[in-house]
Amino acid sequence: MRLQQLEGLVALAEAGSIRSAARRLNISQPALTKSLKGLEEELGIALLQRTPRGVVLTEAGRAAHSRARGIAAETQRLRDEMAQLRGIGQGRVSIAVSPVPAVLLLPSVLARFRREMPGVQVQVHEGLYPAVLPEVRNGTLDLALGPQPPTEMLGADLAVERMFSNELVVAARRGHPRAQTVSLADLLDAEWLQHGPDTGPGSLFAPAFAANGLTPPPVAVRSTSFTASIALLEQGDLLCVLPKRLIGHLQQRHHLLALPLKDLLPAWDICLLSRAEVPLTPAARELATLIRRLPMADG
Repeated sequence: MRLQQLEGLVALAEAGSIRSAARRLNISQPALTKSLKGLEEELGIALLQRTPRGVVLTEAGRAAHSRARGIAAETQRLRDEMAQLRGIGQGRVSIAVSPVPAVLLLPSVLARFRREMPGVQVQVHEGLYPAVLPEVRNGTLDLALGPQPPTEMLGADLAVERMFSNELVVAARRGHPRAQTVSLADLLDAEWLQHGPDTGPGSLFAPAFAANGLTPPPVAVRSTSFTASIALLEQGDLLCVLPKRLIGHLQQRHHLLALPLKDLLPAWDICLLSRAEVPLTPAARELATLIRRLPMADG
């Protein structure tokens, strides 16, 4: 099994076609097809399925792709680290961020990082747990900065470093009919938007009501897109439980506000995630250091 074969499988899965994958790898289509066929023969199982719409991964192909991504990422990380240790500021570092640090921390951090390591490409992904955890574990991501996952999703393989606490508020557009409501109980009949997956930060929606002795209302819209969530709040009468810091920042430029509720809502910690047993590359280590140098007071 050769690295080029695994890189070919990753390219095909991400590019969506033999033609696009071959172009991405700068090789011919027949060469890529031959490489993938050789990988299938060596593994003794079909990884690809030909359909009228093109080539898709089989179940085994999807499993192999998941492993191959980690191997390819770790190999690239080795090349980057050796170059950086030789004093050559090149390579790349990959980080997933949730909306709060993306808006409040990332611009300042990346400005400093670019000054210090201008030759290193930074790959920024929008992501929340649980989706980012496999990516950190397999090395596709160097770092993840966002809400701390629950204990049952973590393990000894992940290093978790708390950055700051993040209170929650109920957000709405300016001029919303419920904009001056002070009791969560008076919002049970409102239309609600849940941002984030049920197994991720969106799981705090129900506890916000349960903590105040209330049965959570039905969710009218579920969104995993930050851009879509903000647009829906600005242009309609939906309400959403969102981080206080985020709304405090966005209300300067967007038509959003936090309702003056007297009820207490849960809070979560924003943390920095990385692999515990695998050292960061010099570039990733520098990015993590710059993140730590921007402390934010709780509140």
